[in-house]
Amino acid sequence: MTEYNTRQREALLRFFENNGDRHFTAAQIENELAMMGEKLGKATVYRRLDRLVEEGMVRRFVADDGKVCCYQYAGGESCKNHFHLKCTKCGDLLHVECDYLDEMQHHIFEHHGFTVETEKITICGVCEKCKS
Repeated sequence: MTEYNTRQREALLRFFENNGDRHFTAAQIENELAMMGEKLGKATVYRRLDRLVEEGMVRRFVADDGKVCCYQYAGGESCKNHFHLKCTKCGDLLHVECDYLDEMQHHIFEHHGFTVETEKITICGVCEKCKS
């Protein structure tokens, strides 16, 4: 990897580390980085995001409309074997470890012969914070 690419990768990782609890589209990331003085082109942002997803440093989620992807810091931790809850009001994305949902996943496999890919499932609703 050249020094130029290392700088780009480091700029993206710094951005995600500083915003670990939030998720962003590639366009939002490009704009945020530009406001921080890091000018990366759209194609470069997408290439670097793809690589960070492959490395497990960043998670990719498909947005509600199925046309836009969102990205969130993962820090190298696997984002598998749990469900995701997305608030339709504030946009928060929660990673949920839940015995009941695990039982549902097991039921689907045992009774329907279907393996659920939990990393691709997002359950939409309204979070507790937005309800009050």
